[in-house]
Amino acid sequence: MSNPYGQQPPYGQPGRQQPNPYGQPQHAPYGQQPQQGYGQPQQGGYGQAPQQGYGQYGQQQQWAPPQPQRPTLRHFGMPVLTMDAVPGRETTEVLGPVVSVVARTRELRPDLRNAGVVEGYTAMLTDSRQDAIAKVVDMAREAGADAVVGLRFDCSEITQSLSEVVAYGTAVKLAPAPEPRTEPTA
Repeated sequence: MSNPYGQQPPYGQPGRQQPNPYGQPQHAPYGQQPQQGYGQPQQGGYGQAPQQGYGQYGQQQQWAPPQPQRPTLRHFGMPVLTMDAVPGRETTEVLGPVVSVVARTRELRPDLRNAGVVEGYTAMLTDSRQDAIAKVVDMAREAGADAVVGLRFDCSEITQSLSEVVAYGTAVKLAPAPEPRTEPTA
């Protein structure tokens, strides 16, 4: 149908005939369910029910991001303390400072990206600090230390995309542990 000037009405207006050269069904207006023969809702391909969001049928389940592994206590093979002395042990020699630097990208690792920003960064920072402690222990062990005391951390930005975690402490030698006294039995 055309108006008096021979122009077609705009798309979507009554009377507008859309070309359909391949016999495809006409699209329903926005917000309406397309109909297919005798008022039946249009089915998906090969007679399947229409899909419900992202390929799921029926009721959708709420997606929950995976949680990263919770940090656990690491054993480093020697005492590492934030205190200045090992309780119950005498320090016999101070070997000197031990330092380690771990540089990390400030972007979340791929394995932590789905966990959520806060949880992902928490896991990444904890891993960085534990890696820095492990390097301090390696340095102390190479120096012949029995323990690291006064452990501290420092963090700073190197570039816009890199940050550093520094762990430092004092490597010390300890007196042998006292023998436990046993009471003679009578």
